Amino acid sequence: MSYEIIHRLLDTCLDADLPLLIEGPHGAGKSEIVRDCAEKRNIGFVALDLSAAEPVDLLGLPSISSGVTEYLIPACLPRGGSGILFFDELNRALRQVRAVLLNLITMRHVPLSNYRLPEGWRIVAACNPANGSYQVDELDEALVSRFVRVKLEPEVSAWLEWAVGEGVHPEVIAFVRAQSRFSRTGNPRAWHMLSRWMTSNSAWKEDPETLSACAEGLVGPAEGRAFAAYLFSNLRPLRFEQILAGESAYQASIHQWVRAKRVDLFHAAAEAIRIGLTDFVKSPSDRATPEAMAKEIEKFARLCPADIRKQIVELVVRFRHEIRVGRA
Repeated sequence: MSYEIIHRLLDTCLDADLPLLIEGPHGAGKSEIVRDCAEKRNIGFVALDLSAAEPVDLLGLPSISSGVTEYLIPACLPRGGSGILFFDELNRALRQVRAVLLNLITMRHVPLSNYRLPEGWRIVAACNPANGSYQVDELDEALVSRFVRVKLEPEVSAWLEWAVGEGVHPEVIAFVRAQSRFSRTGNPRAWHMLSRWMTSNSAWKEDPETLSACAEGLVGPAEGRAFAAYLFSNLRPLRFEQILAGESAYQASIHQWVRAKRVDLFHAAAEAIRIGLTDFVKSPSDRATPEAMAKEIEKFARLCPADIRKQIVELVVRFRHEIRVGRA
């Protein structure tokens, strides 16, 4: 499921006081989605990593008062106000920890410590898929049934829109735009970390070996080497503005792509067109008329491989339809 749908679903679940469980691969941005939602609502956010938790982290430590054992309420649990209590790594938690969580979700109450979750707080959890790729447990149906469950599939296009707004390094954005999907190692979090490294180390341009080592260590050997090769070669993806500028702005690039058999760069151009047209429909500008834009894109499409040409033509047809509907 896309980031956009999960954002909307999370908002509605918070309003309805329904716990939400987000399942997705590592580095997909599960915790970031929840944290962003809390920030936009201007409410509290408490994240607990259950992979390192013990029962006392939710129950509280036992103490003796007047000969009676009582459980002290853990400091990490919210006492007032409103916010999101986020349980990460749910299916890495000990079974005893999940048993305490079952009470907290069902009754908003931990009986032994007499802790009650304040009315303004909501519960969200996240986990990795139990598909054999992770050291996780199958979750008990009694626990899972307490949640609205949703699976997150990282989308390149949605991440790119987020990355532009977050100031992710433009070279990272350009390279990821050339990818049709994220890999296990080259996931959204890894690319964001690589962006942070490049931003804080401006000398990377003079040190390709260190850049390559960092990239390989973050996004994996294959993609890391490909990214380093991209940075230090002349084969670059086109920007949407270059395509609109006419054939003279991209003809030399197209010839290089063909000689190097870089079909991925044609795919990147199609993605840049999709994002550019989508942005124009949402917020039209006066840089060109819609029809002039469509004609320039069709000229570019004629130079692309047949499957990508078809994809771009379909984008233009949809764009013209959306413009007509918007004017009606």
